Amino acid sequence: MARGRRSVSFAAAGSLGMLALGTGGLEVALAMAGWPLHFTMPEIWGIRLTDRLPDWVSAKDVVLELLRRHGVSGAVNRILEYQGPGLEQLTAMDRHVIANMGAELGATASVFPSDAAVRDFLHIEERGADFHELAADPDAVYDLTEEIDLGSLEPLIARPTSPGNVVPVRKAAGEPIGQAVIGSSANPGLRDFAVAAAIVTGRQTHPAVSFDVNPTSREILADLTKMGATFELIAAGARIHQAGCLGCIGMGQAPAPGRNSLRTFPRNFPGPSGTEQDAVWLCSPETAAVSALTGTSTPSRRVALASRVRPSGPGTAARAMTGLRWPYIG
Repeated sequence: MARGRRSVSFAAAGSLGMLALGTGGLEVALAMAGWPLHFTMPEIWGIRLTDRLPDWVSAKDVVLELLRRHGVSGAVNRILEYQGPGLEQLTAMDRHVIANMGAELGATASVFPSDAAVRDFLHIEERGADFHELAADPDAVYDLTEEIDLGSLEPLIARPTSPGNVVPVRKAAGEPIGQAVIGSSANPGLRDFAVAAAIVTGRQTHPAVSFDVNPTSREILADLTKMGATFELIAAGARIHQAGCLGCIGMGQAPAPGRNSLRTFPRNFPGPSGTEQDAVWLCSPETAAVSALTGTSTPSRRVALASRVRPSGPGTAARAMTGLRWPYIG
């Protein structure tokens, strides 16, 4: 298994079967100079995923469920290793969404097997020759084990001011919002933006809501434009920003003090948004887009059932949602 060092607070490369450890800038500099990196051997936490995600529930809700159960310190000095039949439904970018927020659980790292989903992703990226199958031994033993029945999940949301303050969206419904933001490292793939575009196509966002979209990369922005989704987002009232972290680290998109901001970002601790008195909520792209339409925190299912938008299942299932020209969106 490949090793990697990241100077940022998350290590999402585990979505591709890579053991990537989050470290500080000084530690990275010392490693580059040839010094060893010392850390305490973490416990290995085996997380078994079963069944399939219901309609309007996506990868963000999987990691929010772990945060609901264990809080922001539940995985300290632990490596999360995901396995089980539920993985078959999750694309490489779905897994990235989950691995990205392992740091919010306090995890040393998160890792998924390198399987068919990773092979498909690398093929699309014209890196098929780099694929190597990697998986835990069938008789692998873990320090801790846990199971998540994907079929039992519902849309979740983390209230201010902690990623661990998680409740079902239905229990937080009706909160007025002033902003909905989609984008950041927690939205690595085209799918999350394409789903949002499908939800708002032919509709108009609430006049009191600033609907901000910052694609994770220029490649994603180009693909959104090719498929017609950029136009649909703009027509619905979205503000399209340049690719990058932006609002996640306070580089623009700072929310108004005291007004609720729904974001698909990794964290909502007070301050990093650029506003000291912020009120940031964390949710899926589905919840953010639907709430941008209604002007309040709204379960995506509630609006979807009354509209022509079809369920936003993970991966390529979302292609059929509208008449947009869908490319591969895993």
